[in-house]
Amino acid sequence: MEKFTMKKSKNSNVAKTIRFSEELNDAIIQVVSKANKGKTRKEYSFNGFVVSACEYCIKMMKD
Repeated sequence: MEKFTMKKSKNSNVAKTIRFSEELNDAIIQVVSKANKGKTRKEYSFNGFVVSACEYCIKMMKD
């Protein structure tokens, strides 16, 4: 199985609204903060994580 990797923030052009539980929201924020720790500028974003996670999930479902 391919390992999940979060992609750097990229331009997304379709806006969607989605609701997260507070626990999931906090967990994603922690993952993104950890990925950005020690960097001189913010390279990863909440949106980038969600898009990467969705792409990974769809790819794994097809396999």
